[in-house]
Parts: sequence; C-alpha cells; structure tokens
Amino acid sequence: MGICLIWGTSFAIVKTVVGDTNPATFIAVRFAIAAVVTGAMCLGRRRGKSGGGVGVWIAGLLASVPLMAGFLTQTVGLGLTTASKAGFITGMHVVFTPIIDWLVTRRRIAPYQVAGIGVALVGLGLLSIETFGRLQLGDLLVLACAFFFAVHIVMLSRLSPRFDGFALSFTQMVGAALLAAAVAGPDMAQAAQFGAEMWASVIYLAVMATAVAYLVQTLAQRYTPPTRAALLMQLEPVFAAVFARLLIGEMMSARHYAGAAMILAGIIACQIGDARRTVEV
Repeated sequence: MGICLIWGTSFAIVKTVVGDTNPATFIAVRFAIAAVVTGAMCLGRRRGKSGGGVGVWIAGLLASVPLMAGFLTQTVGLGLTTASKAGFITGMHVVFTPIIDWLVTRRRIAPYQVAGIGVALVGLGLLSIETFGRLQLGDLLVLACAFFFAVHIVMLSRLSPRFDGFALSFTQMVGAALLAAAVAGPDMAQAAQFGAEMWASVIYLAVMATAVAYLVQTLAQRYTPPTRAALLMQLEPVFAAVFARLLIGEMMSARHYAGAAMILAGIIACQIGDARRTVEV
C-alpha cells in the first residue's frame, strides 16, 4: 500500500511541472534515471539462472510496452483533466485486470472478489462521474492508461515468478526509457532546458514513484494474484485526491469522500476473503 501513497503524490506533481514539455520527453528522462537507480541495485546481486541473460531482457522489454503506454496516455490526459479525477479514472484498471487475467489464464474470479470489485466500482463512480455528459478527451486518455496498466499487472503476474525481480525491473525501466525517447524524437532536446523545479520533480518521481515503486510491485506480484494486486492499487486514487487537495488545492465533495470510503471497503472485503481462503487451504 505504501507504493500507492507514493503514486498518489505523482498526479499533482506531474500536472504542475510538465507544462509545455513533451510528455514523452519527461517520461524518457524519468525512466532513464529510474533505470540507473535500479541498475545500481542490481550490481553485486547473486542471481539464479533465470536472473539475467536474453530471457529477462525479452520479458522486461515486453512488459515495458504497456508500462510506457500507460504513463504516456496518463501524462497527456493529466493536461486535459484534473489530477484527482485522473487518479480515480486510473483506478479503472480494477475492472480491466480480472477480465484480462481471465482471458489469459481462465482463472476463476472468486465471489468475494466480484463483491469487492463491485463495491470499489461504485466508489469509483461516486468519485469520478460528475455528470452524465460525454467523457472529455483527457478522461478517455486516462481510461486508456488504466487499460494499459491492467495489461502490465497481468503480464507481471506471469513473468515475476520466472525471473529475478531486480533484473526484471531494470529491463522494464530501460525499455520504457527507450520507447519514450523514440516517441519524443527531436523533443528530447527539451531535457536540457529543465529548470530546478522540473529536475527536483523528475528525480523524485524517477527514484520513488518509478524505481522503488515498480521494484516493489514486481517483487510483490510473485505472491499476489493480479486481481488482488489491482484492488490494493485502488488506494492510489484516494491518495491522489488527498495530495491534489494538499498540493494544488483541488477540492473533494462529501460524495467524493463517500466514494473513497467504498473503495477502501472493497479492498478490505477482498483482503478478508483472501485471508479466509488461505486458512481454509
């Protein structure tokens, strides 16, 4: 849950610092720094036969595609919607994850997970749906981001048990940095114009919200089913709303707070169900 708090801070930060910078440039620099940090963590580690080599590079580069796509659509979308709303719509990966996981593995979704997802979805609706009008472009981009993140969660659930977590995280960071740089193209030159505030923000996001957070996620998903991982990540929009209020003054209504409470209730329902299932087994 700690990584959700860290990710929750990123929405307000990204919205305030990216400005006219090409989002792909910002993402490329962020992941390049994260790759250096993660690579330093890998140095001197003893790895098994699945810890390095071509296999982990293929796995990491494949996982980096939905990861970078998610960040790119989210960052662009943040420029067209509010930070708190983007956090809530990103939480829609809780809907996409079990569906994608079922399509890939045919893993049955337990009744308590269905209940938890349902409660969390109602909460997500209370938080994010202001009117019954059409979704704005920014909202649609962030919704696409939620889909890409769900794909990434399911991919990690398949790849994490097979490879060293540090090596897999490093190759994902490298792949995402290269993909973002390719998308940015000539605009990568904008990195030379970053000011002190931009560098402070990108370094924090690279170290804490990227290198550390995704390393923890990669290691944790060795033991956490993708649907439960997605539900635990529903704390992210709650923290996003809190920090959007504290850092940039975005307000939440009583309905929004009720939605946040329902998201937490959905997470707790799934955790209790997992605990009881473990005891029974």
